[in-house]
Amino acid sequence: MARSPAEPADIGPNVRRRRLAAGMTLEQLADASGVSTAMLSEVERSVKNPTVKLAYQIARALRCSLTDLLDDSDAQPVLVVRAAKRRTLNDRETGVVRHGLSPELLRRGIDLVLYELPRRSTTGELGANRAGILEHVVVLDGTLTLVLGGEATVLETGDGATYGPQTTTEYRNDKARPCRFLLVADATRAL
Repeated sequence: MARSPAEPADIGPNVRRRRLAAGMTLEQLADASGVSTAMLSEVERSVKNPTVKLAYQIARALRCSLTDLLDDSDAQPVLVVRAAKRRTLNDRETGVVRHGLSPELLRRGIDLVLYELPRRSTTGELGANRAGILEHVVVLDGTLTLVLGGEATVLETGDGATYGPQTTTEYRNDKARPCRFLLVADATRAL
């Protein structure tokens, strides 16, 4: 049902949903936002609407935008990406396979990728990312040699590394067994 422009938005249900999803108590949200527990309780129960300033403080504490709190659309459904429907790139020359795992995250500036490196293979040297992109890798199986700007770091199963834009990046498997790793690239602050 559409709301008239003069009718105030009821952010209470969204505040409560986001607070619970973050695992926060009312007291913790009060401490983080500077808004009293009593006021937060009234907002969540739709007894009171906060001022713009208080709503902004609540949104910051919940690590979302004020617009997110105003969004009265229903909760997003579970989006399933079947293995057969992944966006996959197979490099026939090297055997390296790159699986895009979440198109929905990608639309929001987060690229979640599963790499499979056969024994003694490499992606080759990749160009530098745009400024502001932050990447994190976690090795699922095997040994990954992460080469950033010519500097090699060896990561074993369970190891992770976070890094910003580099002159070049290379993912290399120098071992005789396959390597699989997850890559998360956050472009939400990219220039």
